[in-house]
Amino acid sequence: MPKIQPYRLLQLIAQLLAYTYSALIAGYLILRLIFWDRLWPVAFAGTLVPWIFLPIFLLPILAFFIIKKRWFAIVSSVACLCLLGWLHVTYFSPQPSPMNGSTSIKVLSLNCGWYKTSSENLANLIQQEQPALIFLQEIVLKHTQRAFVWLKASYPYQFSQPPVAILSKYPIQSSEMIHLAGHREVQQRAVIQMNRQDVAVYNISMTSPWIYTHKVLPFLTVPAYEYAERSAEIKDLVGRLQKETLPVLAAGDFNMTDQSQDYHDLSAVMRDAFRTAGVGFGFNWPHGWALNLLSKKLNGELNFPLVRIDYIWYSTHWGSRWAKVLPAAGSEHLPIGAELILSK
Repeated sequence: MPKIQPYRLLQLIAQLLAYTYSALIAGYLILRLIFWDRLWPVAFAGTLVPWIFLPIFLLPILAFFIIKKRWFAIVSSVACLCLLGWLHVTYFSPQPSPMNGSTSIKVLSLNCGWYKTSSENLANLIQQEQPALIFLQEIVLKHTQRAFVWLKASYPYQFSQPPVAILSKYPIQSSEMIHLAGHREVQQRAVIQMNRQDVAVYNISMTSPWIYTHKVLPFLTVPAYEYAERSAEIKDLVGRLQKETLPVLAAGDFNMTDQSQDYHDLSAVMRDAFRTAGVGFGFNWPHGWALNLLSKKLNGELNFPLVRIDYIWYSTHWGSRWAKVLPAAGSEHLPIGAELILSK
């Protein structure tokens, strides 16, 4: 039996990897076009965008120097150009609103991660950023007893009921606790008065999707990505927003990425501040996430954010001047901030 030369073996391995990856990406795009999030593997793959697309940039290198197939070199080069164009238009072409509004407001949102964000860190973050309106999720009683007391002089209007809170420099006219889709997750709606203009604000904490195992046969257990509860909550929120007659702001932990169908449904009625006026991917989770949540055999923490799941949204009454991810405050979520302008 003839031996395979080392270079030929490398070429075969490169072909197998490149063609398999290309087929998987093509399959994902086709299934996404047909089904989108109706198929959980497509929905799960969507949470990994743009990471799953990045190897496309390696394909022309393999094609020209190892595989040496002209057709594959041409196709992979065109794919790279398309990917570059999509990344530029989607993530690196901010279109901030001009400063022609009558009211400008700085907004901050943070999922505190329960006890992970200390009262000292929370107060320091807020005092450093000086937002006019603050949306907090996963707070605990200690935050209300310490940080909120320290901040009372600067933020006299506070609507807090753990695990969520709204702090405002503007008067809160009315407030209510809500449970989107009737689920246990808690959200808030309040009306604040900004320079004689009433504004509806929503503080959001959506149910987190996760991978759960299901026994389909007595001897067979398979994993599945479950996100139906979040989708129901998004649907409920969209319905509420469509009925609003006031200018609206909504911020918090939405537990979705910008490639999900839920994001698309919400973006039909609201605008994403970071997508409009931010630069880059805006990844803000996870930061300091314990790996043993995935497997008890894993140790350590993941300190490199991989996805964007916290958002600041606004209705068409507003514009966005800038939006960015802020320095860590102890939580596995990085804080986010934006400056919004209320149109005249």
